Amino acid sequence: MSEVISRMQEALQHLAAADALIKKSLVWIKQQCLGANGVSSEKLDGHQMASFDLAWCAAESTTARFALEYAGKVAAAGPAGAGACIEERMTLAFCGEALQNIRNRFSARPQSFGLDDADIALLDASALTRFCRSQLDAGNLEALGRQVVALNGASGAYLLGEDATMMQESFRKLATHVVMPLAEEIHREDRIIPKEILVPLAEMGCFGLSIPERYGGIQSNDHEDNMGMIVVTEELARGSLGGAGSLITRPEILSRALLKGGTEEQRQKWLPEIAMGHPLCAVAVTEPDTGSDVAAVRLKATKCDGGWILDGVKTWCTMAGKAGLLLVLARSNPDRALAHKGLSMFLLEKDSYEGHDFEYRQAQGGVLTGRAVATMG
Repeated sequence: MSEVISRMQEALQHLAAADALIKKSLVWIKQQCLGANGVSSEKLDGHQMASFDLAWCAAESTTARFALEYAGKVAAAGPAGAGACIEERMTLAFCGEALQNIRNRFSARPQSFGLDDADIALLDASALTRFCRSQLDAGNLEALGRQVVALNGASGAYLLGEDATMMQESFRKLATHVVMPLAEEIHREDRIIPKEILVPLAEMGCFGLSIPERYGGIQSNDHEDNMGMIVVTEELARGSLGGAGSLITRPEILSRALLKGGTEEQRQKWLPEIAMGHPLCAVAVTEPDTGSDVAAVRLKATKCDGGWILDGVKTWCTMAGKAGLLLVLARSNPDRALAHKGLSMFLLEKDSYEGHDFEYRQAQGGVLTGRAVATMG
């Protein structure tokens, strides 16, 4: 155990050195991209590859440090049977991979990050090289894999509170006995999510995990706690990501949007119903030629007598047919120079459809059509 702790302390030292280079690179890139009014988007485009790599480096380093902190908490909590050291060993393996990735990105294009030979020399230090090689050694990873197998797929301690532990146990049973027996049929036959899954999810309050109690959910009115959402999503996804795990993220996104920017009238109307699972929700953001660049959304929202007209195309809208309520991101200001500041969220009520194709016609004349796209799992 003392050797593992020593290795964890060594990992922290290497991460601190990597963080120093990340911060130096961030300052350098920011200086290169400064314009008259702060950071220039046009100049930033000229450093797109370096910015992308730097974001990855920062994310991996931050995750590694959080993992080390968590492993330290597990060690401080005392022995946990056969899996007492697995968090530490998994964390060290991740740290080795993260540090190696950071080395590779910086070493390949140091000039793109404003780094010099002395900086790169730090990444080539013999101690860091030995650490990465020892953690990424095939024998080490194989031994770690055997330990996971011996623990029947467990990855160690969870350190959950009593409420979260009860939720974990309840939804683990649901995933094992209800979701898993249906998962293969859902994927192979491209089935709509069946009531055998939807009904118990609604009965267990699954759709109200992010909704405060005052609106009929199970989230505390006093403070936000995401642990329940995380635990339930993890267990349902273990049974089937597409068949269960992804279902509750749609009401979560819609509920958070309503709580943050909706009117009290909208909250009173929709949140209690969403918490009950009626209607099911979908979120329409992605467009055929606009994926991760959300600020480039084109679907138009035009003000008219009595409301708004939405005109355009969305794609990859999970549960679009089955859902009775869509959260639609649209461009409410035609000036594209405004980017994300010209966008608004709209709630669109529609009928629920069981099939793979649907056509919904409003009394006012609007038409919404959709077709399910077969996916790989």
